[in-house]
Parts: sequence; C-alpha cells; structure tokens
Amino acid sequence: MKIAYFIRKDFLTINPYLGLNAIKNKLLKNYAIAVQDDEGVFYGVITANDIVQNPKTLIIDCLSIKELVDCELSIEETIYKMDVAKTDVVPMGKNGKFVGLVFKNELYKYISDYNLELENTIKERTKELEEAIATKDLMFSIIAHDLKSPFNVILGFTGLLKDRLHEMDIKKAEKLISGMNTQARNTYNLLEDLLTWARNNSNKIGYNPIYCNISSICNEVINQLKDTAQMKNITLNSFHSAEVYVYVDKNMVEVILRNLITNSIKFTESFGKIDVYSMPMDEFIEVSVSDNGIGIEEKVKANLFKSDFNESTPGTANERGSGLGLVICKRFIERHQGKIWVENNKEKGSTFKFTLPIFKEELHKQNFGKSLKITSGKISLS
Repeated sequence: MKIAYFIRKDFLTINPYLGLNAIKNKLLKNYAIAVQDDEGVFYGVITANDIVQNPKTLIIDCLSIKELVDCELSIEETIYKMDVAKTDVVPMGKNGKFVGLVFKNELYKYISDYNLELENTIKERTKELEEAIATKDLMFSIIAHDLKSPFNVILGFTGLLKDRLHEMDIKKAEKLISGMNTQARNTYNLLEDLLTWARNNSNKIGYNPIYCNISSICNEVINQLKDTAQMKNITLNSFHSAEVYVYVDKNMVEVILRNLITNSIKFTESFGKIDVYSMPMDEFIEVSVSDNGIGIEEKVKANLFKSDFNESTPGTANERGSGLGLVICKRFIERHQGKIWVENNKEKGSTFKFTLPIFKEELHKQNFGKSLKITSGKISLS
C-alpha cells in the first residue's frame, strides 16, 4: 500500500522565525508541528526532541527534519527512511510540495492490524479447507458404505453362477441372472442418488428438509437391501402406525436407514428377521430397526456413536465395515434435532431407535402461513 493513504493533513503550522518559548505549550499537545512561512514555503518539522537535542533561539535553527519524503513510496520504504533519520515523523511531499505528515506509530499500528487480519483470514481459510476435506471424506465414506452391500450381493450371484452354472437348470440360472439385473439396476440408481447428493453438497453437507412419508422412505431402503438380506435368508418387515409425514432431509434419512438395516443384516444369523417400524411421539416420530441377531455387549454400547471409536466388528458371515456408519447416523439425526440410541431385546438381538421431527398442520401454518393438504400420498399448499 502507498504511504499516501496515511498522510495526516490536520497538522499545525508555525512560522520558522518564531522563538522556542512561543511553541513549547503547543508541542505538549502536538507531537510534531510543520514549519512554514506566510507564503507557504516549507522549512521542516519540529518536535519536542528537536528542542531537547538542539535548543536555539529561533525555530528555524532547531530543525532536524527538513527533507520531504515522496508520497509515492511504500510503507516499508517510508519506515526505512524514518529509521535512517532516527525520527518518528516525516514530512510528505508531492512534486516537491509539502502535503502532510506521516507518523511511525500509525504505520506500525496498521501493520499490526493488517497482520492480525491476515492471520485471522488464514485461520478462516484453513478451517474452511479442513471442513471441505472432512466433508469429502465423509461423502466418500457414505458412498462406499452404502454401495458395499449391493455389490456384495452382485458378487454373491456371480459367484454362484461361476461355481455352479453347469449344475443348474435353466430356470434357476435365469432367476439368478434376473436377480443380478435387478440388484445392478437398484445399485446404479442408488449410486446416481448418492452422486447427485454429493455434487449438491460439494463443500458441506447440506440440510434440505421436505415433507416425506416415513413409510415410503423405509420401504424404498428395504427394497434396496432385500437382496442383501436374502443372501442370508433374513426376512425384512416394515410396520408403520398410519400415514405419518415427517419434515426431514430425505437423503440423510435414507443414509441413516441403510446404515442401520445393513448393520442388522450384518449381525443377524441366517434365517433371522429384521423389523422396521415407527410410532408418533409428540413432536417427533420414533423409528426402530429391530433384529434377532447376536446383540451388543453393554461395554460396547457406550462407544458406538463416538467418532474416535471406529473399530468394526466382523458380522455373522464375517462381513467387514469401516466403523463409521453409526457415527454418520448420529451426526445426521442430530442435524434433525433428533436422538439415537440402542437397546438390547429381551430374548435376542438389539433395537436401534431414533427420532425425527413429525409433520403437524398447525406447526406448518405457524411457520409458513399456508395450509398443507395430504391426500392420496400427494402434498399440496392451499
């Protein structure tokens, strides 16, 4: 930055031929005074230090700061000239004409403030970069986690065909191929949804709530995972008390359900069952994913949702995972102002429960001023 920005033009001027006694009181109130005659000719700048170091009768004889500094210089160049002249103030000139004063303490204050601002900017940019990297990592974790199960199904189908094709009749082979085709199509659609979501949230995980039917969301996710469950002959059931609508980010809820149902499949023995059901609870709906699997030890339950506890336990068929699924679930549920917890079933297995904000007509009117009608699964404003 050019030094011209810091030139003080509200300076006091005195005649060079006055005596020192005439300006002593003025120097107590003004650190530096410009010395000019009645015709505007500039002679220099006088400070209290000049009077101490070179006490003379007339002001003109006491001056030590006489040279004008070009106002086109930079801050660094101006400070250098001050250091060489051993002064804290210099007169500034433009085309040889005196235009004002510059003080070293004001330059240092600017540099200090600028460095502080720069430091804060660097911290903010670093934080934004760290958040962006963390978001990318989270997106990759979600995509990898949600695609692993359907690809395992496809690998299972292809493995059966590879090892037993010559032993199968044509109808059984066609059934396996049809299953592969369905699963591949579902996986492709899932990948499209995940990539679209990732593109829309490239810098941070967005929160875009809409009114959704919780039963429809659960059934969509179950349909995506039914072939994974069939690989272990596990039955997936879905029960819901009524046509219940929630105000949620649909993509996030799908990720939550896929994680929880996939975990239940992972830790349930062959020929087991998994029930997904929901129940209205005041301002929220409570969604449960219950299985009759191997259950969870009490000492493990306390650490399930902690980000620094990413140990993954092998499933009943030695399935592997990243250990991040439940951490992601907790983060997304809390974004909805909900809660998540786990309970062990009395007989066998465990139940993961979480809450989501339920839709209520009076709440919508309060927030949006319009009535929202739900008929035959369709939502409209009136």
